[in-house]
Order: sequence, then structure tokens, then C-alpha cells
Amino acid sequence: MADPTSIKGEILEMTGEHVEQLHSMWSLMFEPKTCKDYLHKLKAHADNFYTDLLTESREKQEAILDDIAALGAEASDLTRLLHETVDIGERPDDVPLIIWQLKLDESIEHLREELSKRRAEIGELLIQQDELCEELGALPLPLLADPLPLPDEMDGFRDHLDFLRSQRAERQTELDQLRKAIKHDMKMLELMPQTDAEHRLLNDLSHNLTPETLERLRQMRNSYAEQIQELRSEIQDMREKIYSLWDRLQETDESAVRRVRECTENTQRTYAILHSELQCCQALRSQNLKTFIEQLRLEISKWWDLTLKSQQERNRFYNFYNKYYSEDLLELHELALEDLKSFYTCNKEIFDLYESRAELWSRKQALEAKANAPNRFNNRGAQLLKEEKERKAINSKLAKTEQKITELVHAYEVQSHGPFLVYGENILELMAGAWENYRQAKQSSVRKKAPPTTKTGGSSKPPTAGSTAPRTPPTLKNMSSMSLRKTPTIQLLTPTMTKSTENLHKRLDPSAAKSPLKKVRFLDDTLRRSWGLGTRSNERPRTKSPSDSEYITDETTENDREAGISYDEFVPTSRLVLPVSVTQRRRDRVAVPPIRHVLVNHNSVASAANTPPKQAVNQEEKPRFGHQWKPPSPRKSRMWPKPR
Repeated sequence: MADPTSIKGEILEMTGEHVEQLHSMWSLMFEPKTCKDYLHKLKAHADNFYTDLLTESREKQEAILDDIAALGAEASDLTRLLHETVDIGERPDDVPLIIWQLKLDESIEHLREELSKRRAEIGELLIQQDELCEELGALPLPLLADPLPLPDEMDGFRDHLDFLRSQRAERQTELDQLRKAIKHDMKMLELMPQTDAEHRLLNDLSHNLTPETLERLRQMRNSYAEQIQELRSEIQDMREKIYSLWDRLQETDESAVRRVRECTENTQRTYAILHSELQCCQALRSQNLKTFIEQLRLEISKWWDLTLKSQQERNRFYNFYNKYYSEDLLELHELALEDLKSFYTCNKEIFDLYESRAELWSRKQALEAKANAPNRFNNRGAQLLKEEKERKAINSKLAKTEQKITELVHAYEVQSHGPFLVYGENILELMAGAWENYRQAKQSSVRKKAPPTTKTGGSSKPPTAGSTAPRTPPTLKNMSSMSLRKTPTIQLLTPTMTKSTENLHKRLDPSAAKSPLKKVRFLDDTLRRSWGLGTRSNERPRTKSPSDSEYITDETTENDREAGISYDEFVPTSRLVLPVSVTQRRRDRVAVPPIRHVLVNHNSVASAANTPPKQAVNQEEKPRFGHQWKPPSPRKSRMWPKPR
């Protein structure tokens, strides 16, 4: 490659040779003045030529510089749009401008391709969004082109498009279901679309899935559904009325019955058939008003009993006794019957609870009667425990039932602004009155069982706690049954003392500290010896008298109070009963006196002769040792003077 300096020298040498040749030719051809003029023109031409060349070169240089600047700006714009960084740097001094321009162009070419690809993708997404939004009637989501969205924003926009697609699928499914349901209802109602808009709404395949479209379809569906429900309700009412009229009518047409029973669908055809049959039955009813009204009155009486109506409430329906039978009277009876049924249905829970409460109350009173029976302790230990458990369970259930009734009645009073009546009385007041009567009856029973406070003389003193009651002299007959009870304590003298059955085991097994059995046995043996019944003979000693187990202590006086036996009405226990073997051995030795001696203890309130002991009566009814035996009278004691 030639050196640029030599090329410039050759250009100058060539230019000089050409100028010399031109000057020689011009000198030969023209005058010196003309030659000089031509030389000046040649100089001007050369100057213009080089000036044009310089101008063109400068313009080219400026164009290259402008391109380089544009490429730099484009690179900066691409990095901003694409959110990427590109390092261009500065042009080296030894690199020509055109080379630098080409290098810059190549360095940003991939950015141009990425930008074009991203913009094409954005355009496609925007087109899809426009189609979906137009079909769904939704507002488009903006997607900016300057700067381009970030990758996360692009992902969010794609998710938005997926949501629009799923929404379109859901609306399409709902549209199909609504159209199908509407067409089914219209078929049952035997209807057709009335306008072109309804026809397009129900049949157009390319109809937009806008909210307005779906709302119109929902309104149509609800409208037809209400008509279907109304038709179904009317058909059901007519069917019930027809069946009710058939039950009251003496004769029915078999073909009409079969035709009505075959109509099971809720269609307009079924409605027409039932309506026709109902009119026929109503016409027959008008001809038999008296029979229908009497039957309605029987049903009304039954529902009066179910709703616990009083006679005064029943008399308020004065048309019940009206003898002028008419359509209006029949309608009034039907309305009254419907009101009773509705009232019972709405408050059925209250009636059921009140019935359950009545059963519990009845059982509670039965248990109270058993608890107050005089013979409640006769071989009934397990039964008493069972009754006590049942009493506790009944009280618990009764409280819960009354609480539930109270809550329901309060809710009824708030809703109806009136009391809930049972047999003409407020149910809450009725239950409260029952409890008040129960308490009064119990207090009255306690007062009746309380011992009366009577005095036999001015010098008599009330017994003190722990003292021993005065005894009958041992000279009298039947001294084995004399009272060895202690004087009732102050606590037992109180009439309002709470009853208790917890001392039952104490009667069977009295404690040694409180029981006077030792005294009883000692006195019993003494009396036997005084009567000639002791062990002074050579006979085998007699076993313990059965009467020993019949002595009771002060702890049983509470049970006596419950049975109606008080201190003032004290009666000695049963007379002595000897074993059969002893009786047979001494039958010939002991004679029964014809006259019974009765001695009244003036310190005691009641007489043993006037009030026969309960245990003695029981022994007369059922002997304890084989057969009934009447013991002999004891020997007269010398310790007591004879009455004058």
C-alpha cells in the first residue's frame, strides 16, 4: 500500500505537469493576456474543486458524527426501555469515525431485537385483553410501552389475562345454566319468548358475557322460578283442598280421582286439571254445607284440646254455635281451623314441654304421697333409695323443663306482645301457682303432724330433754309392753323440724351410748321373775324375748311424728309375746283372768287402753310364732296397794 505522502507528491507533480502543458498550449494559441486569464480561471477551477471536495468531506464527517451520536442516544434509550445496561465508552484517537460508527451499531443490535420482541409481546397481550374486556364488559388494565414493563409486571398482566379467561369460562357456564333453567321453566309454564331481545338473550351463541347480560338472565330466572313456585304452591293447595273435600264428600268420581292422582308434575296442565276438579268439589260442597261445617267443628274441637283452650276462649268463636249454614260461615270455620293449626305448629315445643312438665309434676306428687304414707318403712329399704333417686331426677328435669318453657314463653311474649295462655291463664303464673299450692300444702301437712300443746293440770311441767317418761306400775297386765322411751328432746318438740329417714339404721342397730336396751332387758327379766316366768325352775333358760328387738329409742320419735304419733298421744308398744314352746308349757299353769286391769298414768298424756298399739293390732292380724297366743296376766304385786 502506497504511502499517503508519496501520493500527495504525485498529485502535486501531476498537477504541475498538467498546468505546464496547459500553459504551453495556451501560450502557443493565445496572447499572453489571454493565457494569463486562462491561468486565473484554472486557478479558480482548482480552488472550487478543492473547496467542493473539502465541503463534501466535512459534510460526510458531520454525518458520521451525527450517526455516532444517534447510536449513543439509541443505546441509552434501549438501556432505559429494556432496563439493561450497555457500556459504549469513548472513541479512541486512532479509530476512524466510520469504524466507530459501525462498531456502535453492532453493539446495540441485540438491544433492538429485544425491544422489538418485547413490544410485539406487549401488543399481543393488549389485543387479548381488549377482546376479553369487550366480551366480559370489563375495564382494560394499562400496560405502558415507555418504559417497558418489568418482568414482574408482565407476569402480573399475564395473570390478569388468565383471570379474565377463567371469568369468561365461569360466565359462559352460568349463561348456559341460566338459559337451560329458563327454558325448562318456560316449558313447564307453557310460555314462549315474547320479544326479539328475549329470543337473542336465550339463543344467541355470540352474545357478550357482560354483567348486564347475566343480570337480565338472573332476573328472568328468578321471575320464572317464582312463577313455578307459585304454581307449585297453588297446585299443592288445590290438591290438599281436593283431598279434604273428597274425605268429606260421601261419593267421588273414580275417573276424576284417577285423573288427579296421575297428575304428579307441577305444570300448567296439572294446574288446569286440579282447578277444574276443585271447582266441581266446591260446587258439591255448597250443596252439603251443614255436613262440612259439622266436620270442621269436630276438627276445631280437637285442635282446641291440643292448644289447651279454655271454655271462655272457645266461646269467643261464637260462629261455632251458629245454626245458619252458609258459605261465609264455612269460610270462617276454615279460617279458625287454619289459625289453630298455625298456632299449634308455631308453639309446638311449648306444648310438648308443658305436657312433659305435667307428667313430671304428677310423678312428683305420687312420690310425695308415697313418702308421707304411714307404712313407708316396712321392708322398703331398696325402694326408698330408688324413690329418692327418682325424686332427685324429677326435680332436676322439672327445673330444666320449666326454665326452657320460661325462655320460650318470653320469646313468644316479645313477638306477639301478649301472654301465652293455657286454659285461659298465663302459663308462667299457672306454674308459679302450682308451686305456691305445693308449698302451702306441705306447710299445712307439717302443722297437722306437729304435736299439740295441751296441759292436764296446773302443776304439770313440760318434759325436759333427756328425761325418762313416767311408766305404768308393774302390777298391771301386759307390763312387758310398757314404755321405756326417753322424753322427746327439744329438737323433736319443734313442729317445723325437717323430716328425715336417715335414722332407720339406728332403729335396727341402736348405739350403746344412747339406747336403753340394757335397762329394758334388766326390767324385762325382773318382771318375768315377778310373774313366775323367770329361770328359777329347773327348766331350760328361756331365749331372749322377741319384744327386745321391738324396743325403740328416742331417735325414732321423728319417724313417729311423720306417722302422726306425738308425745301427747303416746301409746306403749306391743305387749309381750312369748315363744310357742314356753306358751304350751305354761298354758296349764297360768290362768288368764277374765277382767283386764287398766291403770292410767296421770303423768302420761294418752291412755294405753283408749289407743291400742299399732304393733299389737298387727300381731292380731298375723301371729309371729305359729298361732295367735294371748299371754296371761301378771301376778299382782304387793308393792302396789289395792284400790279402794
